[in-house]
Amino acid sequence: MHTLNLLLKKTNGMILTLAGWLCRIMLAFQIIICAGVFFGRYFFKITPAWGEPAALFCLVWLCILSSSLPVAEDSHLRMTIFDEIMPKKLLLALDMVTTFVIFSFAIFMIYAGFNLTVISSNNIVPGINLSASWMNSVLPVTGVLYVIALIEQWRRRIETWHQK
Repeated sequence: MHTLNLLLKKTNGMILTLAGWLCRIMLAFQIIICAGVFFGRYFFKITPAWGEPAALFCLVWLCILSSSLPVAEDSHLRMTIFDEIMPKKLLLALDMVTTFVIFSFAIFMIYAGFNLTVISSNNIVPGINLSASWMNSVLPVTGVLYVIALIEQWRRRIETWHQK
């Protein structure tokens, strides 16, 4: 059990760290692209045709992919006003229901995102001449990250319970 816990901790940590760095890279690219488009448009009177679609690609990947990162740390937005009032067993039951809902959403993202990626494979994004399936592939990738993040979240909870 200890070996499995260690393996999950390292693997999940590596995957989620990689996803975090990918989000940072997408943010940096988006800033660089938008600044380039701004300076090109207002100072040089030249607007690159690829600027807006490339910035949109980075924005889509950044926004959707980054939504999975707070789940592992259990740092997503939540209402904690009832945590002091409700019994611990009820809070645990609500956590399990929340986990089930997020897991169901992740499975939906994987399934529907994969189908959308396949459907959009023949569409080309103008300006960057990239298949639209690359933009839509963020959905199944994020769905898988949600599953990994939920596993990591519950691995940490179980580890904390065993330490008490």
